[in-house]
Amino acid sequence: MTPLLPLAWRSWRHRLFAAATALFLVVGAGCSEETNPLAPYEGGRPLELLRVTQSFTPEMQWVGGRVAAVGINRGPAAALDTSLVWLRTASGNDIGSFITVGQDTDYDLVRAFGGTPADSLTDGEEYTFWIAERQAFEAALDSTLRSPGSFSDTTMTMDLVLRGRSGGDPALGVAYRVVREERLTESQFVVTWTPEVPLRRLAIRQGPTGGFTDLVWHVLVPEDEGGVILPPVVIGEAPPGTVEAVPFPAEGFAPSVHTLWGVTEDWEGGFGNFAAGYTFFQIFANNF
Repeated sequence: MTPLLPLAWRSWRHRLFAAATALFLVVGAGCSEETNPLAPYEGGRPLELLRVTQSFTPEMQWVGGRVAAVGINRGPAAALDTSLVWLRTASGNDIGSFITVGQDTDYDLVRAFGGTPADSLTDGEEYTFWIAERQAFEAALDSTLRSPGSFSDTTMTMDLVLRGRSGGDPALGVAYRVVREERLTESQFVVTWTPEVPLRRLAIRQGPTGGFTDLVWHVLVPEDEGGVILPPVVIGEAPPGTVEAVPFPAEGFAPSVHTLWGVTEDWEGGFGNFAAGYTFFQIFANNF
């Protein structure tokens, strides 16, 4: 027969067992790789350029922390030399986590390195975009002197102006220009033309010539109103005084030839290359 233990001892033993069981459950749950895996310690997060937008004044976005310098060089390499075209600096790692090129330019420092300052970039040119923490910048971007993760760069060509061919009524002599303007939050195409002939219709058709079939966008001034369409015009946005007969698709351009066409009040309905009052811009497929 098991001897009876004093009540105080039994109570204390019960509490000890409960506490040990709870500790085991907590430790066991904390060590479970399935429910709560332990992440390895990696120190500071390395700098990484996430995105550089396509624009004459592009935006740059990155992760990894604040930086002391953001720069742009012409060509395929980041360097503090004559290829430098834009630079923004801070006394410490105080810049982050995105910037717009052309703002807060350090003109004197660009010139001090032998570069030529530019607040906007050129279509078709290759540029290298880079970000650097203070230690990497003070090391003149030298990879042998800077610590890992303190620098990031990317090289890309500015592809801003859509290639194509203008034509139409020789008496008007209209030349179109379509520019890609990309921001971190949106992207748009802006149409301008010279001379700034007032138009009554502006449309885009998927195909090599103008016409009313396969339209992907179409705006016009109502016949009983006296308004006109003047540049600049954002594709997908109806200019003041117009109605949008065909909205621009959310997915944008398809990868094929398109024709942007516009007409004046003298237009008689023809889409021939030299039709009176008719202007066009054949947008080449290799833009998309």
